[in-house]
Amino acid sequence: MYRNYYDLVGVGFGPAGIALETAIRDSEESSGEEVYKRVFLEKNSDSAWMPEMLLPGTDIQHHFLRDFATPRNPRSQYTFSNYLFEKERLFTFGLLGHPSRTEWSDYVQWVSMKIDNKAQFNEEVKLVEPIVVENYVEGLKVHTINNLNNKKNIYHTKSLILNSGRKPYIPSLFKNKQGDKVFHASKFKSSIQNISSDNNPTFTVIGSGQNSVEIILYLANKFPNSKINSVIRHTGFRLYELGHFTNEVFFPDFTNYFYSLTQKDRDKLFEQIKHTNYSAVDDDVSESLYWKMYEDKIRGEEQIELHRCKEIIDLSGHKGNYLLNIKDIYNKEESYINTDYIILCTGFFEEEYPEILQPMKEHLNYNKDNSIQVSKDYKVNTKSNVRANIYLNGLTERTHGIGDAASFTMMATKAQRILDSIDKNNLIKEGDLF
Repeated sequence: MYRNYYDLVGVGFGPAGIALETAIRDSEESSGEEVYKRVFLEKNSDSAWMPEMLLPGTDIQHHFLRDFATPRNPRSQYTFSNYLFEKERLFTFGLLGHPSRTEWSDYVQWVSMKIDNKAQFNEEVKLVEPIVVENYVEGLKVHTINNLNNKKNIYHTKSLILNSGRKPYIPSLFKNKQGDKVFHASKFKSSIQNISSDNNPTFTVIGSGQNSVEIILYLANKFPNSKINSVIRHTGFRLYELGHFTNEVFFPDFTNYFYSLTQKDRDKLFEQIKHTNYSAVDDDVSESLYWKMYEDKIRGEEQIELHRCKEIIDLSGHKGNYLLNIKDIYNKEESYINTDYIILCTGFFEEEYPEILQPMKEHLNYNKDNSIQVSKDYKVNTKSNVRANIYLNGLTERTHGIGDAASFTMMATKAQRILDSIDKNNLIKEGDLF
């Protein structure tokens, strides 16, 4: 038996990893015994959810019943309803009916703390290597480094689950400019905490999604004498597509339908449905921003300037701050914005190929466009000589649809599907190779 052997190794203990562990716990509660020896390796010090965007007055974009457990087991102790019950807020929440982002973050932490004895925090996975025995990949070697003491560790497993989140998208123009004055929204709260309002700094917010409007409103309140520029490619901030029928794209049945299509048709369909979750805003923040700008105009104190139908074509340093060269997308007129801080609300992206799996490249199967083949149950398709299992508990928006992306919608259902698949693939037992 290898030292540091686990039946399952999970990479990441954010929402996707937590959802999987709650599914395992519910299964163990039914069977009365521990089913798998497992560990979740998380590079951060805790499982905080969106800590940089926990702004006052913000809420979540999905229904609270789409939590870690309800869609697969409403009787689970890990549901949001049980969280409210244990926190003695069930009746008071009922008068509101929709969680704030702060409350949802607290729910995530509440569940995490119930189950985090299976997690190793500050443990960053750097590489996953095959264990080859007589031309067969019999297992996986997971290399990590501890972010506190720099100690290197190795974990051995038969089944690896990548609970990977998306990464911030940084446009090429800004990649070499990131720092204290140019930063992505994913670093918002920590980046502005030391900015003084005494000097009335100028801000430029780039992007047209929900977090861009939330950030503009927050800045306007925190820095009342500062100028705030908003640069968007559209004519204005679009509202999410919130129609009842349209939003069935987040249902498990639609995920099955989406997966059944060719990749060409998936891509085509995704373009049609993406505004249910991307590059759009809720009506409440849209109205708040519109009222703010309207009343500022009445007072003759226009703090926020909206630059519509604009793209940024150049960026340069200018007397301790930045000069943005912007161009109208349609009439091609150019203009400039002088700004102290640039906040990139440019969204996130999924890695086409997880960097930690580089040593596994020759052992995986690929589609015609060189993307990884992923089965309906989220298992990576491998060569015939591979007896180890790799699952993508994330990074599957392109194959399974919008409900499998940043949304909580499919999280519980997906966790159960992965767990069922792992059971079906008959994990190696004590006394075998490992």
